[in-house]
Amino acid sequence: MLHTIRIAGHRGSMADFPENTLASFQAAIDCGADMIETDIHMTSDRQLVLIHDHRVDRTTDGTGLVRDMTLGEIKKLDAGSHLDNRFAGAAVPTLEEWLDLVKDNRTLQFNFELKDYPQDCGLAFCHESVDRTIALIRSFGLEDRCVINSFSAHVLEYVDRKYDHAFKLHGFYPYRLMSGQERDPSEYLYCACIFDETPCPRKTWFDALLSRRIEPWLGSAVQAKADFAQAIQYGCRLFTTNEPARAIRILQELGVR
Repeated sequence: MLHTIRIAGHRGSMADFPENTLASFQAAIDCGADMIETDIHMTSDRQLVLIHDHRVDRTTDGTGLVRDMTLGEIKKLDAGSHLDNRFAGAAVPTLEEWLDLVKDNRTLQFNFELKDYPQDCGLAFCHESVDRTIALIRSFGLEDRCVINSFSAHVLEYVDRKYDHAFKLHGFYPYRLMSGQERDPSEYLYCACIFDETPCPRKTWFDALLSRRIEPWLGSAVQAKADFAQAIQYGCRLFTTNEPARAIRILQELGVR
């Protein structure tokens, strides 16, 4: 059976713009990406910001843990000049700013990776970060157009339990990549991103997920056209990529888009 192969912009179009910035997200949308993947942390004053690392050091001109900083302090950081002066002044966006920007787009899908892990910030902070994220997703009516993603199985199990299986959950395979497991992830996952020693993982791993009706997805390691083709043959349903425009062109050349 031929399935639609989707493309998700990894932190937007991060090969061309500073990751997790509004410009990066817009570039991914403009080239035709089906989904935007982004990362959510909560600040010390309980605001949700889009930044990948627990610390701001790599992606801004500042230093420190996101959870120890206020939104005002985060907003003073430059998220672009450390890469290229052309991007000077780029800001770390809030989740609400991003959703407000695309609220009139009725087809875009979202991959929200929750980054406040209980082993780092404690259970109370972790759960509050999750609950505030879910509340905002619901306020924008995005429940049916998003997946909730985390390397923390505890986070995914918390969402599944508290919100009565209402959200599609995104995990990672092999499951040992996910921390804090109390349940078999096969019980609740909608999709799983496979990580292997090669860009296109072994077929048996695709088969294992598909046999449990879990969609196999792949990440940004897939770059060569041959790897895209092999993964699609094995059953990959979505590619998360740093270069969504290029990935879309490859899928068009392969006749699957």
